Amino acid sequence: MSNSDAAPRIDPTTVDYEQLYRGEELFPGVVVHRPPWDIGRPQPLLTALETAGHIRGEVLDIGCGPGDTAIHLAGLGYRVTGLDVAPTAIEQARQRAARRGVSVTFEVADAAILDGYDNRFDTVVSSALLHCLNPAQRRTHASALARVLEPGGRLIQFCFTPAEHTELYAPYPIPESELRTLFAPPIWEITTLRADRLETTVPTDQQSNLFAQNNFHPARDEKGALLLPILVLEAQRI
Repeated sequence: MSNSDAAPRIDPTTVDYEQLYRGEELFPGVVVHRPPWDIGRPQPLLTALETAGHIRGEVLDIGCGPGDTAIHLAGLGYRVTGLDVAPTAIEQARQRAARRGVSVTFEVADAAILDGYDNRFDTVVSSALLHCLNPAQRRTHASALARVLEPGGRLIQFCFTPAEHTELYAPYPIPESELRTLFAPPIWEITTLRADRLETTVPTDQQSNLFAQNNFHPARDEKGALLLPILVLEAQRI
């Protein structure tokens, strides 16, 4: 293979999420016009958990992106706050909520800090955030989550876990052992920790070619959307 035919070098740990939401070039020759987690609706896993009664009270959607989970829950009658580090994501979320006639509080915030929200939420939902944080950020994030949840509050979290070619799409895939350490007594009690799959967008031709060049052939649903391995964690704030 000549240098001109070499697979593009990608490094998910260098992603600038504001740049991503603006549709700018992430890596040389790689532009993603829509974040892969922006499927236009909440994750089916999340809606199933809500239907089963796993969400209650006032809700924080941390790393809310363009807001579909928060908007869905607000439409069901929950009081919801959505926070994200990317200002463009928050602006998109506000626009989507306005179009749907739903009231949600959306604000820019650092997930590793979360100042001003102490003991406020009964439920935190977190879809595809934890694996975007480096090891030090993950520790401070877990502490921040404990601080913003009321005692007895619940965390529902989906994160990528090590698998074949995870380095192509997950900045910091999280093994089960680390989750058990981050969310351990005396602060947390894990009630569920299991494997599942996260739905992402149908990849563009450019993305599909990039995967093929890196010999990555992920599972897909009947519409062609990627189904990527995750860990589903539910933990209670003791």
